Amino acid sequence: MSRPGTAQSYRAEEDYADDLYPDYEEEQGHGRKAGERKSVDAWMDQESTLLPVIKRRQIALFLLRLPALIPILFTLRGWLSLNEKLSLTNTEANVLGSGGELCFFLCVTITPLMTVTGQRWFGPLRRWYGIMFAVIGLADSITASIVGKFSGGPIGRVAGHTFLVAGFLIILLAIPVLITANTQMQRKLGKYWKRVQRMTYVIWAMIIVHLALLDAFHPFGGPQGDGDPVFHQRVYQALAISFPLVVLRLPPVRRWIIERRAAEEQWKVWATFVPLAGLYLLGFVFIVNQEIFTGMKILTMTPPDN
Repeated sequence: MSRPGTAQSYRAEEDYADDLYPDYEEEQGHGRKAGERKSVDAWMDQESTLLPVIKRRQIALFLLRLPALIPILFTLRGWLSLNEKLSLTNTEANVLGSGGELCFFLCVTITPLMTVTGQRWFGPLRRWYGIMFAVIGLADSITASIVGKFSGGPIGRVAGHTFLVAGFLIILLAIPVLITANTQMQRKLGKYWKRVQRMTYVIWAMIIVHLALLDAFHPFGGPQGDGDPVFHQRVYQALAISFPLVVLRLPPVRRWIIERRAAEEQWKVWATFVPLAGLYLLGFVFIVNQEIFTGMKILTMTPPDN
C-alpha cells in the first residue's frame, strides 16, 4: 500500500522497485539505459520558473496530495460542533468511508499508472495516499464508536454487524501497514518488510467484501437493495475501479507494456487500455459525487433524517 521515501534522494524516494512495481532492471532489459529518465521525469526534476529554489515535482506532488485532506475538512465542522444536528451520526460513515475508499484506490492506482506511462515522478503519492487511507479509516472508526446509532456500545457501533466487522478488520490490517510505511522500518524488517506491505492486497479484498455486505448482495439495485441503478451501489463502483488495476498488475501485461514502450509503440498501449480507463473513471466519478454530496451536508449542517 505504500513505499519508503526520503527527502534526500530522488532515487530512494521515487525509483525504489518494490513488489508493487515492475523491476527497474526489467525496463533496462528492454532498451532503457541505467539511470535514464523519460522526458517528463527529467522536466519535473528541474527547478520551477516561479519558485527557482523548488523543483517542479515538489510543487506538483504538494498539489496532488491535497485531495486526501478533503474528507477531513468535510467532517471538521461536525467534530468541532460536537455532532450538532446529528451531522456526524447521519453522514460521517459516508464521508469518511468514501474518503478512505478514494484514498486507497488512488494509492493502488500509482503503480499501474507508472507501468502505462513509464513515468516515476509521482511515485511518492502511493505512500501518501496509503497513509491517508489508514488515517481516515481510524478517524472513521473512532467517530463511529462515539456517535454511531447502532446498539451495543462502542464495540457494537464499529463491529456489531457483518459489514461493520469487515470494515473493522480493514482498519486492523491497515495499522501494521501504516506503522511500517517508512524507510526506517524497511531497513529494520529487511526482506520481511515487503511481506507486511503485501497485506495491501488482503485489505483490497476486504474492501470489496465490506461493500458487498453493505449492499446486502442485492444485485443492480434490486427490490430490497438501494433501489438505484447499478453504479449507485458501492460494490460495483469498487469492482469497476479494481478490474483495470488488477489487469495492469498481471506480469504478462506489464511485460507487454514495457516492450511496446521500448519499441516506441506507446500508442498501442494507450489504444488498448482506453476502455479500461473509461471503466475506472466511471466507478471513480460516482464515488467522488457521493463524497461531495454527503460532505456538503456536514458543512451546511443539513444532514438527512436517517
